[in-house]
Amino acid sequence: MIFGFSQRNFLRSLPVAFVVLVMTGFCSTTEAQSSKLQQAMDITPKQSVEYEKPGVAVLKECTFATTDNPSGFIVHHSSGRILRRFVDNNKDNKLDQWSYYNNGLEVYRDIDTNFDGRTDAYRWLSSAGTRWGIDKDQNGTIDDWRLISAEEVAYECFEAIRNLNQDRFERLLLSDEELQSFQLGSSINKDISERLKKARSGFLKMARSQKVINATAKFVDAGNGRPMMMPSGTLGNRRDLVVYDQASGFFDSNGSRQLALGSLVKVGNVWRMVELPEIVDSSKPLVNGGGFFPLPEFGGSSVGPTANDKRLGELYDALTKVDKDIAGAKGAEVEQLEKRKADILASFYAITKDPKTKNDWLENLADSVAHAYQSDRFDGGMKYLEDFMAKQKNSKEMDYVAWVVIFAKYGWTNANGTKAQRDAGYDRMIGDLGKYQRQFPTSSYAADALIQLAVHHEVNSEDEPEKAIELYRECVRRFGSTRYGARARGAIKRLGSFGKAFPFVGRKIDGSAFDIKSVRGKIVVLYFWEIYCCNDSDIKELADLQEKFKDDLVIVGCNIEGVRPDDEKGAATKRFRDFLASHKDMSWLQLHAPGSVESSPLAHQLGIATGPSIFLVDKAGKLVESNIGIGGLEREIERERRR
Repeated sequence: MIFGFSQRNFLRSLPVAFVVLVMTGFCSTTEAQSSKLQQAMDITPKQSVEYEKPGVAVLKECTFATTDNPSGFIVHHSSGRILRRFVDNNKDNKLDQWSYYNNGLEVYRDIDTNFDGRTDAYRWLSSAGTRWGIDKDQNGTIDDWRLISAEEVAYECFEAIRNLNQDRFERLLLSDEELQSFQLGSSINKDISERLKKARSGFLKMARSQKVINATAKFVDAGNGRPMMMPSGTLGNRRDLVVYDQASGFFDSNGSRQLALGSLVKVGNVWRMVELPEIVDSSKPLVNGGGFFPLPEFGGSSVGPTANDKRLGELYDALTKVDKDIAGAKGAEVEQLEKRKADILASFYAITKDPKTKNDWLENLADSVAHAYQSDRFDGGMKYLEDFMAKQKNSKEMDYVAWVVIFAKYGWTNANGTKAQRDAGYDRMIGDLGKYQRQFPTSSYAADALIQLAVHHEVNSEDEPEKAIELYRECVRRFGSTRYGARARGAIKRLGSFGKAFPFVGRKIDGSAFDIKSVRGKIVVLYFWEIYCCNDSDIKELADLQEKFKDDLVIVGCNIEGVRPDDEKGAATKRFRDFLASHKDMSWLQLHAPGSVESSPLAHQLGIATGPSIFLVDKAGKLVESNIGIGGLEREIERERRR
């Protein structure tokens, strides 16, 4: 049986055990497996997203399976590529997260965050973007954005116009409360407030009067350029503001067209519009934009623009045009335009005088070419950057470009190559990192290269700890005062501490101090973890060991939760505390210092290479095992008890 729409919604709300029973049936025949697959594939996302919808031939190569941690079910291709994953995160025997995949990557989730059986959040992920919508009344319509990029605002605005959707447009606008929180000067506050009023009242008229964003029009890309910082005090404002003052989007409607969004301003993790959008008409001046950086009125000055100013202006115009052309280009023309864009960015670098701005253009060039190369739009991109570097007189300035080239090559091979090609690509990357740290010995990226090389020699199949120690020492010598130096010192201490007592301190969850000396006389397990790598089977194993050896064993959890780019202050700590609150069986001592292996002070003390990492310390405080597997922990504890 293939479920219809109402039946699919019913299936989404059923207890996991029943869903699995329904979809498993009472036999294991090929026909039953096909039925389970079809029923799983008939469940669809609440919001619009591009996800994998395999045809009959591909579906025959797919498998439906149940999962335990967390419970639910998964559909995957014979190659291992996941297509669907529906799970119960809070163990109440009801599905609460529905994940959809495209080309093996999770691109979208429907989420029931309060576990009442109804979805109330929608997230776009990986190649589908960053949007995170909140559905307060759980009616299937997004009420507000928790996370949305400036580029995605352009898309949402385009769709709001196409569908004459006032609500969809208004949830992109800055709220009156957000405007007041900026503490702007009275003049600019009044101007922005007026723009918002006109946007709300004039949207439907604008959307109905335009004729080009129609049913056949297709959104292409954003065209925002670089964001701008408006520091406090600029126009009476008391807070720093990050804005795009002339944001836009490109779309195709019988040719490439541009939608001007005017000024966008960042509020936390959300970009907000402040005015009415308009379709760009080259024969008419733009009405919107300039809300936060109004152009000054020139006149009366005896100093005219220099030849360099004129050239920069020409380059800006050329860059705007080539971005627009790329948005509508197809086939071989795309590579030509990407090269043209690279030439323009290289010219900006060549004629810019200010050192910081000059470096910004250089990084823009490297990032633009690398992105185009990895997106198969500029096959000659890496040779272009290599030729560009070879022509520069000051090769020391090329450290960022060289770094980008290494990982763009590896990234493309890892995403597109065969296993043999991926293995060869990894070996080439390791070789390139060795050359890099010698060519750019003082670059901050050289510190990263040394760490990556050392970790490689620690964990590779040849097991070369002496080579790893040599690289860690070199990192300390060159970059001792940086986080890389701290991590390297910890790794040296770890690799040299076998059979020796070593210092280790931290902060408990209540903020009090911990010193490993305080548990001398007990066997100690140090368990370094982050939420993403702490699975239920590990937790159960540690809980069982704690109970079995409670008179001899102390488990010390060392949480080094990673800090995400969009995190507000304290977000990593909140995730850690929430995780502990939902996992009561993790009753052992917990230390916490966010930052993952790269930045956590806890991780730096022993130079942790990856998580989870488990260390065993004997009753005399001496390190017995480093990074032991969870499966061998009980045997090693028993061995220490017998000593």
